[in-house]
Amino acid sequence: MKFAFFDGIVETHVASSLERALVAAGHKVYNTGKIGHGFKFATGSIAIGKLKRELDKVLEFEPDVIFVFRPASLPPELLRRAKSTGARLVVWLSDDPVLWDLTYGPVIEQYDIVLHCGTERVLQFYQDSFGRPTGVNFPFWTDSKAFPYVFGTEERETDAMFLGNVHDEVRRKRYFDLGGLNSSVRIHGAVGRDYFNVWGGFLDSDREVLQAGARAGVAINIPQYFRDHRGLETWFTGLDELGFFQYPSRVIQYAAMGLPIISVVPTPSDLSSFPEVMTVPSMEELDRTIHEIVNSESLQQLSVETHLRFRKNYSAEARVLALESVLEDDSWKKLNAWERSMWFTQFDADAQQARFTETPASEVVWRRPSVEVNRETMASTSFVVVGSDLRRVTSTTSVLTRGLTELGHDVKTYDAAFSNFLVPDPNGEFRFVINAHKLLSELNEIPAAVFLSGIDCGLTESGLEKLHSAGIKVCAIGVHHKSLDARMRRLLQRMDLVCLLNAEFTQNLIETGHENVVFLPPLVDRGFFKALGQLGERRSAAVSVAKRKLHYETQAAALRDLDGGTLEHMYVEEMPDALLSLDALAEKLNVSVLLAPHDSSLPGPLPSELLPFALASGALVAVPRALGPMNVTEAGTAMISVREKGELLRKLARLAVSTSTLEAYLAEARKLVADKLNAERQISKVISRLERIQLTQELVVNETASVVSEGVEVQIESTPRSSATTLLSLTFSNLFPEGLNSPFTLIVRSSDDDFTYLETVDASRTVSKLQIQYPKAPTVARLAVSLKLHERDLNDVLKKFVSSTLKEAIWSASPDPVDHLTIRSSSQSGRLELYANS
Repeated sequence: MKFAFFDGIVETHVASSLERALVAAGHKVYNTGKIGHGFKFATGSIAIGKLKRELDKVLEFEPDVIFVFRPASLPPELLRRAKSTGARLVVWLSDDPVLWDLTYGPVIEQYDIVLHCGTERVLQFYQDSFGRPTGVNFPFWTDSKAFPYVFGTEERETDAMFLGNVHDEVRRKRYFDLGGLNSSVRIHGAVGRDYFNVWGGFLDSDREVLQAGARAGVAINIPQYFRDHRGLETWFTGLDELGFFQYPSRVIQYAAMGLPIISVVPTPSDLSSFPEVMTVPSMEELDRTIHEIVNSESLQQLSVETHLRFRKNYSAEARVLALESVLEDDSWKKLNAWERSMWFTQFDADAQQARFTETPASEVVWRRPSVEVNRETMASTSFVVVGSDLRRVTSTTSVLTRGLTELGHDVKTYDAAFSNFLVPDPNGEFRFVINAHKLLSELNEIPAAVFLSGIDCGLTESGLEKLHSAGIKVCAIGVHHKSLDARMRRLLQRMDLVCLLNAEFTQNLIETGHENVVFLPPLVDRGFFKALGQLGERRSAAVSVAKRKLHYETQAAALRDLDGGTLEHMYVEEMPDALLSLDALAEKLNVSVLLAPHDSSLPGPLPSELLPFALASGALVAVPRALGPMNVTEAGTAMISVREKGELLRKLARLAVSTSTLEAYLAEARKLVADKLNAERQISKVISRLERIQLTQELVVNETASVVSEGVEVQIESTPRSSATTLLSLTFSNLFPEGLNSPFTLIVRSSDDDFTYLETVDASRTVSKLQIQYPKAPTVARLAVSLKLHERDLNDVLKKFVSSTLKEAIWSASPDPVDHLTIRSSSQSGRLELYANS
């Protein structure tokens, strides 16, 4: 079957693990990934438009089943559209029953299959509300790819760990309960004020969860009780009587990692579907049980049994078996609420492992990244770079210039501060605009493109047309806009390509129909890799690299954990010697730890220009958490993220005794700078995009009517690029059979303006050219082309070989404005038989 996943939840491993298991079982899957947010139905044209576009992609896949992970992202109007396709609609209610009153109850009857996430009480509540059984229990899941068995593989750091947030009004009591235990506990999540010093740091990635799990004796689950929602937007009458979340995602992650689980619940029967989970009624009992279990000889056996239960009933493979069944067999409708809450336990994935074949992970080779340039196969092209900060080796302009040169291109770089072709913008939209006449007069060679690098510079319509007429394209690089304001609209209108620093904004523009944009983060070039190759032993030190000192001092408090020791600082604003040469920079960054605050001077804020150099250096890189879009990669993969005081020290301490985890971070960083942040590779892609851009609007002609012959009229439509292009030049290629000298008349008529152009063509004429000048740019030029033979007695066979083929249609700027439409013939020979102009 073909499954389409619509949207996702914060725990992205849930959807990705199910996707892997379905594919392994022989199904096809299209996964949109996480596209929505919030727990209310989306509203507003922008939000709805984005969801509609994602739904369009899903429907293009023509799925048999649409699996909706978040009902809020499929409001009623989109839900009806999805349903009209005939695909089976499946919804999973991961926050059951908390969102009942907001986004679950209003649409549940529109779905073919409802997968709940709750105990017998929750399922009975739905049955009482709708007068029938609505669905089955379908608890959280994951797989061993996302969370492999790691119990006991690292030296134990704590008796017990707790995954989850304890900072808000619903969950804050958990913090004081856990902080009051005598056993050693580490809380991983949002904590707020840490009075008891039990916070173990926020875990930004699955890898960090695995590292924490490998260093814990047991895992704690304190479920969220629905009664704590009283007074919140999610509250509805009767919610408090439905108990608690049965199996939060953390419980399944614990089990996958092999951690013995202790859950604090007053009703152990609610967890009877997971008998290996130990239950206690109170925090006092939890403390006693932790002490007993972590020192017990049976701890290892309990770990194995917990993991085996996960594989059997709580793995993604088990959910595939259950999903296949519920789509084919509706006998569950005859079961009572308790039976439906236990329904999923009948599917034993361990017993059917043969159905799920895994592709072995490819071996990662650890080596310093590089870009090999094959100059024999790469065409050399001339480019002009206009930018700022040419002396600083990490600036966008410097990296672009070195990257283009390394690729074998000829580069002429101009400092924006001393370029006489940059003049004040007469419209006041930008600081500068290019005076195309002055630029062209300064060039000895016409470049393929002009790059405007990190400067506040625009282009007038006439300037763009003049550059285009010379065959020059214009590309803006290092654009930091994050909203579609007037300035951004102007850039999109007048630049052939705009390279943006903000990945999210770039994607939004693409989704709304803007094709001349590309995401291009700060990059690192091969010159820096060469400098790194000359270095000696790495220093055991830490260096902070930031655009400004203020950025270091005001972002994450954890960045200052190393203050007072040997921490060194390098700020772009101070222009240190290390930023004046690649060799000096490589030497400065040849340390064990680098702190890289974001550039708060850019809206977002965004990663600074120093980040790719830090990642390429081979040091462990730490960045602030949750300060704007990270753009370049997922948090906690190629670098560690920190925020609260003490968090950096805790994470460094763990990595100091876990060489494999540290090497995994460094390996991801190497992969990143070898591809997504690699200057030569990304610049090559930008050049390829520019090469595909047509400076003239190509003619839209019906394929079957591209050749004009007698008795056939060809309809032509051509659209100008901008209001400055008012001259349309047409070129026709004429063909006569050998030995035939009889002329024909080429006829061009306008569909919108009353004119007819007729030109006599004889056998000596191989090309006919026509220019039509409009008083102002038309939305589209509509023309009808036909020809008429002069020799009436010409036989039908010869007639087929007489033709005129439309070869080219070019829009350009008119040399002089006109107040009425004008037609000119630019043919070199032949007779103009008739010319009519209204």
